Formats: sequence, structure tokens, C-alpha cells
Amino acid sequence: MNVIFESISKSFGNKIIFENLTGNISSGDRIGILGANGIGKTTLARILAGLESQDSGDLIFSPENIKVLYIEQYPEFDEKITVYDELYKHALRGSTPERADWITRECFKKVDLDRKLWNQRAMTLSGGEKTKLVLCRAMVCKYDILILDEPTNHLDMESCEKLEEFLAKLDKTLLVISHDRYFLDNIVTKIWEFSRTGIKTYEGNYSEYKYQKDIETKNQMKEYNKQQREIRHLKQMITERKSWYKSAHNAAGQNDFYRSKSKKQAGVIKAKQKQLERLEASKIERPQKELSPAFDIINKNIIGQKFPPVLVQVQDLSKRFGERQIFENVSTSIMRQDKVAILGKNGTGKTTFLRILRGLDKAYEGKVNINPSVKTGYFAQELDNLKEGNTVLDEALSVGGTQEEVRALLACLLFKGDDVFKKIELLSMGEKCRMAFAKLILSGANLLILDEPTNYMDILSREKIEQVLEDFQGSIIFVSHDRYLVSRIANKVLEIENLKLKYYNGGYEYYLEKKQKAQAKSKVSQNIEDEIRRLELELAYLGGRLDLTLDEEEKNYLNEKFLATARMLNEYKQML
Repeated sequence: MNVIFESISKSFGNKIIFENLTGNISSGDRIGILGANGIGKTTLARILAGLESQDSGDLIFSPENIKVLYIEQYPEFDEKITVYDELYKHALRGSTPERADWITRECFKKVDLDRKLWNQRAMTLSGGEKTKLVLCRAMVCKYDILILDEPTNHLDMESCEKLEEFLAKLDKTLLVISHDRYFLDNIVTKIWEFSRTGIKTYEGNYSEYKYQKDIETKNQMKEYNKQQREIRHLKQMITERKSWYKSAHNAAGQNDFYRSKSKKQAGVIKAKQKQLERLEASKIERPQKELSPAFDIINKNIIGQKFPPVLVQVQDLSKRFGERQIFENVSTSIMRQDKVAILGKNGTGKTTFLRILRGLDKAYEGKVNINPSVKTGYFAQELDNLKEGNTVLDEALSVGGTQEEVRALLACLLFKGDDVFKKIELLSMGEKCRMAFAKLILSGANLLILDEPTNYMDILSREKIEQVLEDFQGSIIFVSHDRYLVSRIANKVLEIENLKLKYYNGGYEYYLEKKQKAQAKSKVSQNIEDEIRRLELELAYLGGRLDLTLDEEEKNYLNEKFLATARMLNEYKQML
């Protein structure tokens, strides 16, 4: 099986999305597609799936009947169709109604889609629930190539892991558009780097791509510096020889010998100029230089300040929405220089917990004490604190800081050169997130409360945010589904589960290790409990038999067996 696209181009109106794009997909490929927001990744996916057509170029399927299933980032549903009917109609193709019903129910169980939602209209689902529903299509539909567009958006970490398990077992060709680096590391074996110049292929997962990219950048810088030295040397040589030629030509007067020598120099100069032209025609681009992390600006209001050991104390906190309990009697503390990730399934109250800490939700029971020396800064998913009419620079300056400091931080967050004069209203969602984050840092907050700070951002933007958070010397409490971010930033983890807060005194890897051990222990405990129930039933059966009138030999045998089973039951109970 092969899919080849050659020199394809696509525009919407006057806007060129991409031009002369070339690539191929082979059977068994597991490709991760990377690229800046707006580069055309989704458009390419829709062309490959037959949902859009290219303006020019060739798209060749071999064989011609290859089936492509595209799972979109923002799914749309018929206005009145229920969750159950949406999947059932796909499961019914080539199946009996009874089997389609069974398949539909099993899929919902696999993705942990609450049974209460099955008869709800699909269009009313939350973002995460819609994602789970459309991912079920990949479990029931027939296809040769599966294309997933940002499949982990809106999914909690447990759902991401379940999706990874499904895809790891999937024996199909796979294309994934994703900014989730953890997900890409676990799923893909090839990377397409999508840029304005086309698609470049790298073998391996995201981390292997990153390693290759770093080596490439270093080598490119060496070649760039070498070429620049050659260009400078040639320019200097040409200038010197031109000067010599001019003076020699004037001094030669009518002397034929000296005039002949100066003409030879003119030939050398011409040859060197052609050599310079060839070098400049094949000029090596300077690799993008890593921007300064602006460490001093980030920590301007923190370095040199004394903060108490305990910044936030939460005691016996309970919260409910109507009849629905979110958490109950939870207590915790946030310490100086803690960088705490709040984890948990969607709907467990992570955002609510942050809003309570920020003082935006006061309808709770219990106590939340924040030390007076603490200045909190809050990053919300809604981005409602940006003034649309302002430029990026004016919006940042409105918070504080000198123009030099502000521009240094904005450059660190990828607002370079004339980008700072863009109007807020013209920014993409990812750019608005970076803008809001810049304001947060400039606000002088020493405790950052962040709700999904890297949503809507491409990988480069995420890495810049991570760099700033890593250098930030204050404390951070954050909610994120970006496992790469959690792994890099968190030094503590709080998990909301079963209405309680569970504390892990370590980073994300420590949390995973402890969870795996607890799950393994739980499985062993479950096996022991199952064995205890079996032995109790056997004892009840043996006791009933002993109560019957039996001959002496059988009675002795049953009695011995009863005592042995009782001893074994006691041993299992001591294990718990």
C-alpha cells in the first residue's frame, strides 16, 4: 500500500496554505506531523482523507480503493442525534443490529464514556466527551489509514493512556497531528516536519527527532560560520585587489608590460567576484538562535525576597455543585518553591480547586489561608483579560516593567521584531495564550496558578513556556494534560480522586511509579479477596456436608479438608 502526493498546492481565497508539497505514506507507517499552527497540517490531512481537494499537483493511491478514516479535531454532529445512535450507525455497517448494539456498548466502556451520556444529544457533550465519541469510530470502522487530528486535546491523562494502549495494538497505517510530545514518543516511529519549505522526514519518535534536529542545527551553524568566513575573505580580497588594480593601472601609464600585468589582475578580480556570487547564491541560512530566557526579568520580584516556608494552607475543604460533591474534607499545603501539578480525570474539580485558591469561587466549606506575602497570578483558559484593541507591546506594558524588559520577555516568548506591534484581536489563540502568559510574568506574582497554560500552542511555543516556568524561582500550582510539561516542571503532584486529594512528594515519573505499584498491589489484593471468597464458599459447603449423616471414613476426610481450608483462609486474611 502506498499514498504519494507530488507538488500539491492549496489556497483559500488569496491565502496560500502550502505550495508544491511532496511526500509519501507506506504500509505500516506511524507518522507524527509537526509544524507551527496555521502551516496547513489539518488541510493536508483533509486532502488525504478526501474531504478537501488540492488546487494542483497529484495525489496517487495504490491500490485505488484505500480507505482513509479521518478523526477531526473539532467534531460536528447532527443536531438531534444521540451519543448512542452516532456510534451505532457506524457499527451497523456490515453487522447485525444485535452485534452493532454490543459493539457500541463495548466501545463506550473502553473509552470510559459514562452510561448517563448515551442518550444525550452528541452536540451537547464536553470537549473531552466529544473526543472520546469520535475516537470510538476508530474502533468500529473499517479503514487502511487512520488520521488523528490532535486526538489528546481535552482528554485527561488516564484517557490518553487508554488511547495509547489502543493505538499500540492497532495494526494499521497511522498519521497523527499532535502537539503532545509524550503521546508522539509513545506512538509514532517517523516524524514529518512541516514547514514553509515543505515536508522533511525523520526516522524515530519525537525525542529521537529532537536529538537529530539538535545535531542538524549544530552542523548547520558550523557550515554557516565556515561559509561566512569564506565570503568575508573573498570580499576583502576583491576590495584589496581592486585597490591595487586601480593604483597599478594609473601608475602603468603607457607602459605595455605593466598595463598587461594590471589586466591580469582584472581577470583575477572577475573570477573572485563570480566565486563570491556562487557562494551567495547557495547561501546557508543561519539557524534560529535560542532566545534568551530573560531569567532576571522573570524573577525580578522574587530574587532577594524572603518568603515563609508555607505559602498556602488548605484545611478540610469541601465543595459541591447542587447535589454533586466535587471534593470532601481535603487538606494540603503549598510550600515555598513548590511546583505542583494538579492531576485527575476530567470533571474531578481541578479547575474548581484553582479557582478557590485564587479567590474566584467562595462557595465552599473549610479554610483556605494564603500568606500575606504571597502575590498570586492566575492564568485561565478563557483569556478574558486581554484588550483586543491594544498592540502586544502596549498590552504587556500595561502591567509594568520598562520597554527594554518587556521586549526582552516578549522576544523570549516568540514575539520578535514587528510582532510586538500586532493588535491583540489579530492574534491566533496560541499567540493570545503567550500574550496572557507574558502579562502574568510581568505582574510580579510570586505564586502562579495556571489552568492549562499550553492549550492551543504549537510545540515551539510550549517549549518556550516551559523554559520560562523552569527558570521561575517562585511557586507554581498548575493543571495540565501536557505530560511533557508536567514531567519537566512539577516537583510535587496532587491527584484528585474519589473526592480526595492524594499527595506525591516527587515529580511526574515518581507519581507514575507510585501509581503503578499501587495498581499492582491492588490487583494482588483483589486476587486475594477473590480467593478468600472462594475459600469461604468452600467452607460453607464442607460445613453443610459435615452436618449430614455420613459414614465415619467420609466424615474424617471432610473434617480434615475443612480444617485445611480454614487454615488457608486464615493465611489469606492475614495477607490483607
